[in-house]
This record gives sequence, C-alpha cells and structure tokens, in this order.
Amino acid sequence: MSLYATNKGLFINLNKKMKQKLPFILEIIWLIVAIISILFAIVRTNNLGFKENIMLYIIAMLASLMYGSRRYLRKTREGINQDKE
Repeated sequence: MSLYATNKGLFINLNKKMKQKLPFILEIIWLIVAIISILFAIVRTNNLGFKENIMLYIIAMLASLMYGSRRYLRKTREGINQDKE
C-alpha cells in the first residue's frame, strides 16, 4: 500500500491482495455496527420504552441491509472472478 498526492487530491494505491480484502473488511464493519446498535436499542428499550429508541432500530436495520448487500456483491464478484480464471 502506498500513499501519494496529486493536484487532484490524496490517493492510496492498494495492491491486489488489499483490494480483495477491503470488501470483506467493510462487510464485517457493517455487521458489527448492526449487532452493537440492536443490542444498545434493546437495552435502552427496556429502560426508556420503544418510542424513544426507534432511530436505533432504524440504524440497526440499515446496517443489516448494508451488510447483506455488501456480502451479496462480494460473493457475486468472487463467482465472476472464479469463472474468468
């Protein structure tokens, strides 16, 4: 991985191995966000009630959707790359 700057901005040059790991890392991050937000929402719902915590459930739902879509895209791309080889 190398970092370089041009007049158009700052860029990170990722090698092929890092490019393959990045979607998996992003996928795991979305999964962690979903788990933490749903746990936090459940705990707060016990203390304050559901109406006060609707936003936390929405965040958990969106993070779960992002995890699912990232996983689907990664699996699809892996299948396409295996077919090419």
